[in-house]
Amino acid sequence: MMIPIIPPWTYPDARYYYEWLDEPQSEGEAGLSDGDIKSAVVDRLKTNTYTKHDDIKVDVKQGVVVLGGQVSSWLVKRAAGDDAWDTPGVVDVSNQLRPLQRNVTTD
Repeated sequence: MMIPIIPPWTYPDARYYYEWLDEPQSEGEAGLSDGDIKSAVVDRLKTNTYTKHDDIKVDVKQGVVVLGGQVSSWLVKRAAGDDAWDTPGVVDVSNQLRPLQRNVTTD
């Protein structure tokens, strides 16, 4: 039996799907500035039952929201990401939140 030779996948030279990131833009999709979007996301996180007790870092560049920090659970990470996506003007979300790992004991 002959095993077929499959060529390796090669990574493209340019990050073609983020070319727009280098282009100058002053406002997001909904006509909101990055500062407006950040303020809206932070307000949502402060009022959400699941996220209001966690320290979540929010950064926005050209409508892309980056969430960072350590949170208390996977549910908080998910809720924060959902809040960011549901905010007007947001074009993408990078949810880099790290949930605390709980030790699992077996009997």
